[in-house]
Amino acid sequence: MTGFEWRRALTGFDPGWWGRLGDRRTVLVAVGSPAPGQPALDVARLAGTDPRLRVLFTAAPGPSSAAVEVMLRDAGAAPLRWPDLAEADIGLVVTAHRIPGRPSGAPLIALPGTIPAAVAHRPAPVVFTYAHRRDRPPDARHGGAVVVGDSDHDRLVASLPLRDFYRRALGVVGRGLVVVALPAAGGTGPCTRCRSQDVVRRLLAELPPDLYQVLGVPEPGGDRCPVTAARPRNGLELMPPEADWRAALIAADWILGPPGPVTRYGTLTGAPVLITGPPPGDALRLFSVRLAAHRPVRPQLAEAAARWRPERVRPVADRITSEPGRFDRNMRSLMYGLLRLPQPATIPVPDPVSPPFRIGVPAGEALGPVLQGG
Repeated sequence: MTGFEWRRALTGFDPGWWGRLGDRRTVLVAVGSPAPGQPALDVARLAGTDPRLRVLFTAAPGPSSAAVEVMLRDAGAAPLRWPDLAEADIGLVVTAHRIPGRPSGAPLIALPGTIPAAVAHRPAPVVFTYAHRRDRPPDARHGGAVVVGDSDHDRLVASLPLRDFYRRALGVVGRGLVVVALPAAGGTGPCTRCRSQDVVRRLLAELPPDLYQVLGVPEPGGDRCPVTAARPRNGLELMPPEADWRAALIAADWILGPPGPVTRYGTLTGAPVLITGPPPGDALRLFSVRLAAHRPVRPQLAEAAARWRPERVRPVADRITSEPGRFDRNMRSLMYGLLRLPQPATIPVPDPVSPPFRIGVPAGEALGPVLQGG
């Protein structure tokens, strides 16, 4: 499968299941919120190419289950209710979120970023995965902590040649695309959110809409993003939570926001990254450009574009993963080891991310809250 055709493999119960009876396995992908659920779908793509495996999807119980179901259906999946899985014969569970203890007999792969307390209650074996070798705890149990890489990193890099395609999908051909991260209420303090609102107002007020398009991207991993603006003069485009936020970074000419996933992964794209929040505490603090509050926005964007050199943020990009380009290969090896099946005789490679889509906020209309998974 190439391009975006992998969506066809994301199905529920399959009456055409192939393979010998002893080789058949069921993989359950449990998603708790839309944006952090993208890596889980990346794992499902790996399993969905093997006719011996049946991939089932469920929205983990929680406040974002409805938004997760929308995202799963958009990906071509048929999500099942968690209670319906009580009697299912599950061979492997993949998740990055808190889920109930059942199905108890299946080993679980906790994707990078999973909070240990979210899955520590399970009686079945749990394998924690990490994007970078420096993230792996030094006292981790042997076999219980594996460095697999970062699927967001690998799919972003695989998508870079399709930048023009994503820009056409977003309708920004001939204009500069300014992607601004919208921090979620659950992950940042009120000062950061207020500062982000001020940045959005400044962008809409100072950038001519015939030359620039401002696209708001909810920061992955939060609860709700209450960006409000008092009747902005120009329209604002918003990327809904169920859309793949990674495509916006590929299409961007500038990426603005506080320290977080949007600005960190933005260093992979070659676009200038401007920090709008408090100084970050990692390598991004040393190599990023800060958006000055006392100067007009447009000259700062021009200066950032003229002076930006992708190599200046190479230390930030290198810290994202110590296994660049190897997430699919490492994760598949881990999955089949837990499933006790031989791997397919192919070499998995990362696919480009799905085409982006967005919703518009007409000029003069106040912005309401943007739902974000929790």
